[in-house]
Amino acid sequence: MPKNSPPRATLNLVDLQESAFAQLYTNDIEPILRSKEGERIAAVKECMWRGIKGGLVTIVLAPLPFFILQDVEFSLYALAGGVALTSWWAYAPVKAVANATKFQSLKTISDAIACDYTMGGFSPDGISNFNSLTLLPQCDRSDYQDRFGGSHHGCAFAFFDGHLERKVRTNKSTSWRTVFRGQLICIDFPKKFLGTTIVRRDAGMFNFLERWSTKLSRVGLGDSRLEKAFEVYSDDQVEARYLIHPVFMERLLELETQFQGKNLRCGFFAGQLLIVIEGGDKFEIGTMFKTLLDENRVRQVVEDLSEIMKLIEAVLTAERGALPL
Repeated sequence: MPKNSPPRATLNLVDLQESAFAQLYTNDIEPILRSKEGERIAAVKECMWRGIKGGLVTIVLAPLPFFILQDVEFSLYALAGGVALTSWWAYAPVKAVANATKFQSLKTISDAIACDYTMGGFSPDGISNFNSLTLLPQCDRSDYQDRFGGSHHGCAFAFFDGHLERKVRTNKSTSWRTVFRGQLICIDFPKKFLGTTIVRRDAGMFNFLERWSTKLSRVGLGDSRLEKAFEVYSDDQVEARYLIHPVFMERLLELETQFQGKNLRCGFFAGQLLIVIEGGDKFEIGTMFKTLLDENRVRQVVEDLSEIMKLIEAVLTAERGALPL
């Protein structure tokens, strides 16, 4: 940027206009995708050649244990191992281009909305608090990616993808089972609260399990539609009603719909609002086996980010959610 040029205005995701998105895509994102398109084509060709080479080697070598040792099981293991190794080796060049394209694109978007973006290798925000409220299942290993962090009207926030797995042992083998995949959102609440409040999706006839397992008291919402959607528990009934105002609850439902998620739950604890949505990976720019020059690759990411910012805005500004200082 030239020294005398004015600072660029932050992209408003709370009230995102189509013209603003078009400008972001045309001026900032499309040049990245265009510059990576040649690399993508070359990587896909390399992937195909590697697949053919690796497949031929696997076809030749996998049957050898059967012909030499008359061991069918060993041959099947060799075949499975050859397919897995070939797949990893073949996709490696495509993955490298995909990661570079994704990082540059999402970093550009995060800069436009005045956020920090980290692709991986970070310490997740508020995980101990998520676990304290049992918002996440127990796991033996975890992986976190695509962290966006920043501040909105002085309120710090962070959100990211999480993948939790549990080790499953049988008599013959050990495998990993996914127990959670989805998004985690951590917001420093703008005003003081002293209690603990948990919001979970209504589980119908199984609600008694939550009531039995928690020391918190159930909170009535006073809205029949929201009562059917959520179960709320708190150790401070008055404070809970300040926190879970209808505007905020509506935003939760809209966020779940936007993310095509399920089993949304959240908690107010230790000065933070913690939100969990189960679903697939978000903040991805799509397959590398089609042209990169498609604005829909980033439109979904921007719309997902927009929905989170609307939720934060509801937390900060809804009059019925304001807590006394």
